Parts: sequence; C-alpha cells; structure tokens
Amino acid sequence: MTEAEVSVSSFHRERLPSSFSVTGGKGGTGKSTVAINLAVSFMLDGKKVLLVDADVDSPNIMVLLNVEKRNQRRVTGFLPEFDAEKCTKCGTCVKLCRAHALILPEGKLPMLFPEVCTGCEICRYVCPSDAVKEKFKTVGYVYDARYRDIDILMGELELNQMEAVLIVQKLREEVEERLRSQSYDVVIVDTAPGTHCGVMRALEFSDIALPVTEPTPLGAHDLDLILDLTRILNVKPFVVLNRSGIGDDSLIRKVCEKHSAELISSIPFDMELFECYAKSIPVVTGKPDSPSARAFKELYGKIRGLVL
Repeated sequence: MTEAEVSVSSFHRERLPSSFSVTGGKGGTGKSTVAINLAVSFMLDGKKVLLVDADVDSPNIMVLLNVEKRNQRRVTGFLPEFDAEKCTKCGTCVKLCRAHALILPEGKLPMLFPEVCTGCEICRYVCPSDAVKEKFKTVGYVYDARYRDIDILMGELELNQMEAVLIVQKLREEVEERLRSQSYDVVIVDTAPGTHCGVMRALEFSDIALPVTEPTPLGAHDLDLILDLTRILNVKPFVVLNRSGIGDDSLIRKVCEKHSAELISSIPFDMELFECYAKSIPVVTGKPDSPSARAFKELYGKIRGLVL
C-alpha cells in the first residue's frame, strides 16, 4: 500500500449495514438503471428499500422514475470574509490556497473568487492574525421522493458550484438519521461516474460495490480505474457488464481477472429495456419476461445473498 493509499484509508467512516453502492468509472454505462431495477426487485420481494441518488452533479433517478422532488433542504459551504482591521496583508492565505481562489492585489485585502473556492477553510486555519471570518454559500440541496414503496433521497449540486463532497456528506448524515428512526432492509447508493472525491465518499457508505461497465475499450479503461479505487477503499467489487454483446466482452473479463474481481452479471443489450426506459418504467415490472429483466432477477438473487 502506498503512502497516498494509507492517507485515504485512514479516515474511512463506519460502513452502513445491509447496503451496497452502484458505481462506474464511465458515465452512461447504466448505473442508475441497475440501481433502480435492483431497488424495485427488493421491493417486490417485500423488502423496505432506501434508494440514494449520490450522483449530485447530475442526479437522474427521480427523472427515470418520473417522481417529484419534495422537502428541499439547503446545503451550505464555507466562504471566507476578511476583517480589514485584523488583516496584515501578509499573503499566507493566498500562498496556501490550493484552489487558487485568492489573489492579493498590492496594498489591498485578499480578493476571493467565490466560484472557485472549495470551502476547505485552510485560509482560516493558517491566518496568523485571525482575520478570516466565516461566511456561507449555498452549494446544493437534498430532496426526498417516493416511488411505490421505495423511499428516495437525492442530492443536487447548485449550478457553478464544485463542492460535490459536501452534498454526499449531507446525504450520508440523512441516511444515518433515517436508520436511527426507521427500519430499512437495504440501502442502495447510486454514485456519480468517475473516481473523484464525491465518488469516493459515496463508496464509503458500504462494503460492497457494483461497478457497472460496458464492453468497449473506454468501458474497460474506466473499469480498471474504479477497481483500483475500490481496492484502495477496501470495498469489495462485483462487476456488472451492461449491454453485453454490443462489443468485445472479453475486454471486461480481462480487467476483472487483473483485479481478481468477480463478473457477477451480464445484462444483454435489449430493446425492451429501452422501451421501458423511455416510459420511466423499470424493466423488471414493465417487461418482466424480457432478456434484461431475467438478467436483473438473476442479479438480484445474488445481491440479496450478499447483503441480507
């Protein structure tokens, strides 16, 4: 394990029981479709499900299920404000701002570019004259929704904001609060694509992740990256190959072998799935005898055995 991996591993949060994440290195592989159809499969089996849309840059579960957002809660982030009486214009805050959100015009107070500021608060911690005061900005929102008997939590980043991690952290807090007051059989987390900090925080919800990929060179490349991340985070991956048959499935099998990751399911390319998708209907209920629905039911049986 490298020094970087040790630093990442050192702040893992406690994992949630009976939960798993649906993730993927590449956008558009079908993560949300997999998460939704598994959530509905658990529901049809009489289980109480909490579905969390942690793809806060581009949440789409509520769109795919045609449900309305409700109970908006604002998520705020730190923004510095400089005290003219205390600031000595030493420039320490400017030098140490990793986001380069501060500049120091000659003879003036530090100037902030708020759209670039990540809210890390390093300027406040390093200021030798205690001249940095706290302000706050809205970075996004958290919403509720419900689809049949499935409870949904969704985070959404405000336009022109960069603090996806803050929204994911808020989702985590709300999930933990719900688990204290309600009994859920399973929590399913749909992460953003990629391997950035927001994905890392979402993966830390649980011990199990389902990286969803497709049989293309780019799909294989990005699967390699997400499997590296699950290893660093000590999360057990079970790979789902979506749109099996449209390309070279062996590309994905080779990446799985490289990482000793199980290829747990292959979802075939299926026009009936796309018909249901266009109507905002999960294929496991809209076309239960279709090839993709049968594959989802088989996948559900395997996942149920892992998390319950």
